[in-house]
Amino acid sequence: MNINTLPNPETVARAAAAAIANEARLSVAQRGRFTIAVSGGSGKATWMMFDQLTKEDLPWEHVHIFQVDERIAPAGSPDRNLTHLQANLSSCSAIKPEQIYAMPVEESDSAAAAGKYAELLRHVIGSPPVFDLIHLGLGPDGHTASLIPNDPVLEVTTADVAITGVYQNHQRMTLTYPVINRARNLFWVATGAEKTTALNYLLNGDACVPAGLLEQRQATLFVDQAAVGTIDLSLWNKNLWKVGIASDHGGFELKRELIKRLSFLGYEVIDFGAPSLAQGDDYPDYVIPLAKAVASKKVERGIAICGSGVGASICANKVPGARAALIHDHFSAQQGVEDDHMNILCLGGRTVGQEVAWDLVQRFLQSNYSHVERHLRRLKKTGD
Repeated sequence: MNINTLPNPETVARAAAAAIANEARLSVAQRGRFTIAVSGGSGKATWMMFDQLTKEDLPWEHVHIFQVDERIAPAGSPDRNLTHLQANLSSCSAIKPEQIYAMPVEESDSAAAAGKYAELLRHVIGSPPVFDLIHLGLGPDGHTASLIPNDPVLEVTTADVAITGVYQNHQRMTLTYPVINRARNLFWVATGAEKTTALNYLLNGDACVPAGLLEQRQATLFVDQAAVGTIDLSLWNKNLWKVGIASDHGGFELKRELIKRLSFLGYEVIDFGAPSLAQGDDYPDYVIPLAKAVASKKVERGIAICGSGVGASICANKVPGARAALIHDHFSAQQGVEDDHMNILCLGGRTVGQEVAWDLVQRFLQSNYSHVERHLRRLKKTGD
């Protein structure tokens, strides 16, 4: 999880709004639109964030805003997230009413209404729906969205939208774990000292609270110092802003595309070559310097590419301290980091397309080393 610690709710709101704006621009540039689901919450940071977001220069005509959850209450009720959302977005004339997709909680048949909203997600976003970004809050009891402790909604795995039991005087409509975990990005916003215990559970992925069951590989946390309390964030923070990359002719075009995308997101990218496309060059000339830089921690992570990725992987692993693997799937890109402390991702420039490679790179960079005893024990047996 990428963790951003700010002094107070105001700075949290500004940082989160700026990050959402960056994701929106990137999504529109890559996919032609930006789909976001937003939560409510009682904390002022959330509503300040939306107000700040309206001041950003965005391609608003390509933005689609959905709800993460909503209380079943009449239109205009102060208990409704939609009431506050509309109030905070009203200052932006570029946002049209039809760009905000409200949960239909006023319908008499709540279960049928949840089904309608799920169908709307599929119609607008695709099947299955994959949001570009989902914004989440964190309750003191560890709930997020309206995924409530001990509620049957936690067990829903076959629907993207469901109805909860009564919680704080209201039933609610909410997105479920499956659709939230499919999102390309999760942005958490948590402020206030009352959130510290829940935050600790979230960071540890502790299943004793609903928030702990959500994926962290694509998550970014915006938190104020009051919520952090005495938690040592150094065990989780993943500010990997220096990334090394290398390829021979077999991966040159993919390398160039990945450098562009990484730089756009703010990573500092060190290019170890090849400096230009030269048929017949040798991948060790570029991969070995990269692996040495990773092993010496001059760069935090490395990406090595050749035609198949096999040669780059074998080569990188000859360098002590380098832990490289050829990856073709999301699970291995994440688990290789968490369980095996992989620090160099190897890709085949002729075996994976740019979009698949980009997804694997993001998963690799968004994963963090596990400090679980069994993983450390096994690594020690390998000589690391």
